[in-house]
Amino acid sequence: MAYCYEKKTDRKGNIYIEITGYEGSIRHLVIPGMIENIPVRSIGKYAFSGRKDLCSLTLPETIDTLGRQAFYNCKNLTTLSLFDSVEDYYDGVIKQCGNLHAITLYQKRNSFSVMKELLADNDRMLHFCVEPMGLHLTFPAYVYDFVEDVEARVLHHKIEGSGYPYRECVTRKGVDLLAYDRLFSHAADDDYRAAIDIALDRLMYPLELETQAREWYEQYLEKNVNIVLERLIEDGRCEEVIILCDLCLISRDAIEPALQLAAREKQSAITAQLMEYQRMHFAAVQQAQAMTLDDW
Repeated sequence: MAYCYEKKTDRKGNIYIEITGYEGSIRHLVIPGMIENIPVRSIGKYAFSGRKDLCSLTLPETIDTLGRQAFYNCKNLTTLSLFDSVEDYYDGVIKQCGNLHAITLYQKRNSFSVMKELLADNDRMLHFCVEPMGLHLTFPAYVYDFVEDVEARVLHHKIEGSGYPYRECVTRKGVDLLAYDRLFSHAADDDYRAAIDIALDRLMYPLELETQAREWYEQYLEKNVNIVLERLIEDGRCEEVIILCDLCLISRDAIEPALQLAAREKQSAITAQLMEYQRMHFAAVQQAQAMTLDDW
C-alpha cells in the first residue's frame, strides 16, 4: 500500500501534505502524522470515496482539513478515530457510509465542532466516545425527506425518527446532556436498539446524569430486560451485562432464557456472570421452593 499525496503551501508559507488517496488494498487505514518529515494536515476531496476495502480509519492529530466527500460511500467503513483538531470540514465526508457506527473523538482543544459536523453528515445511528472526558453517547438514526403538496405545488420537508433532535443537543462548544437525557422517551418509542444503547451508555458513563434520568434509563432496561439481554448476548457485550447485574435489573423470569442463549452463543464470560447473579439473587428462592415441595 502506498499513499498518494501532494505537497502544498498554506497562506503563512508553511508546507504541508494533503493525502489524495492510496494505491493497493487495506482494511485498517492509519494515516501518518508526517510524510517526508512534513506534517500531514489535509485529506483531499474524494480521496477515499467509494473504497470498498476500508473497514476502520484512524486520523492523526495533525489533520485540520477533511475535503469534500473524502470518505463518501465507503460502505464497509465501521469505525473512525480522529482528533478535534479538524477546523475545515467540507460536505459529504462520511455520507453514505451506511455501516459506520462507532466514532472516537480525542480532544486536545475541548472543541466539539467536528463532532457536530460528523453528526450532520450521517443520518444513521452513531455511537460517539469522547476522550479523555469519558463521554459515551448514542445518536439514533433519522430520515430527512420531502413530501409533495400537489394542490399547492410545493415540497415540504419531513423529518422522521428521534435522531435529529438528539443531534441538536450538540454545539461547537459541547453537549447539552440535560436536553439529551430528556429526549429519551422519543428514542424509546422510535427504536429499541438505540434506546438500549443510550440507556446503557449513560448508566455506564454517567457524566452529569441526574437522578430522574437515571431512573428513566433503569426502568426502561428493567422493563425490557429480556430483549436487552438477547441483544447483549448475541453481540458478546459482557461489560454491559455486568452493569445489568450490578444494578439488579435482571428478573428471575429472564435469567434462565438468558443463560440458555449465552450457552448456545458460546459466550462463556457472560454465562459465568449470569450464573453468579442467579446464585446470589435466586438460589435462596429456589431452595425455599424445593423445601416447600418436599414438605408437600
